[in-house]
Amino acid sequence: MRVLITASERGKAERYVRYLSPLGEVDVITPKEARMPEYDLLVLSGGEDVHPRYYGEEVEYPDLLELNEGRDRLEMTLVGRALGDGKPIFGICRGIQVLTVVLGGKLYQDLGRAGFRAETHRVEKGDAFHPVLFEGDFQRAFGERGVVNSRHHQGVKVLPTEVQDLQILARAEDGLVEAFKSDTLKVLAVQWHPERHPSPISDGLLAYLRDFVG
Repeated sequence: MRVLITASERGKAERYVRYLSPLGEVDVITPKEARMPEYDLLVLSGGEDVHPRYYGEEVEYPDLLELNEGRDRLEMTLVGRALGDGKPIFGICRGIQVLTVVLGGKLYQDLGRAGFRAETHRVEKGDAFHPVLFEGDFQRAFGERGVVNSRHHQGVKVLPTEVQDLQILARAEDGLVEAFKSDTLKVLAVQWHPERHPSPISDGLLAYLRDFVG
C-alpha cells in the first residue's frame, strides 16, 4: 500500500511516517511542493487550525488561531480528488477537522471559549490524556472506554451534513466527537494522536485502518 501523508513541513511528519510504515510505502507532501505522488491511502496529519472562512465564519479569536491557508488549500484539494477517485482518507487531529469542514460541518474555534474543559484536550506542554467512550466498531474493537492522548483546542461542532452513513465511533466524556467514519466515502478520522504514544488503542487503530482500507 502507498500512503501519502500531508504536513506543513516534512520534518513534522516523522512520527506519522513511523506509525504508518507498517502499512507499506509512505510518502509526505507539503504545501511547498508542486508534485502529486501516486497513493492508495491519503492521511491528513495534525497541525495548524483550519481557517474559519471555510466553514462560513469570521475569525473570532485571532490571538488563539494558528493558520496556514496554503495547507488548507492543499488538503482540501487532495480530499476533493480522493473522494472523487474513491480513495480512502484517514484524518488525525487537524485531519478530522479538515474532513468535517470539507464534508459540510463546522468547528468550534476554541473549545475553552465554547464552554468545554480545555485542559481535557490540551495542556501547556505535551499531550492531554483523557477518557473516551467508544461506539460502534470501536466499541467492539476497544471496549466501552479507553484513554487517548490529545493536543488541540478546536473540535467538531456540527457533524458533516453531506454524509448519509456517517457513524460516530468515539466521544470524549464532555461530549466532543473524537472519531467518525463513512463506509461509502471511505473516510475514517480521529481527534487524538495515535502516532505519538504506543498503546493497545494505537496498535488496534492501525489494524482497523488496514482492514478499513481493504
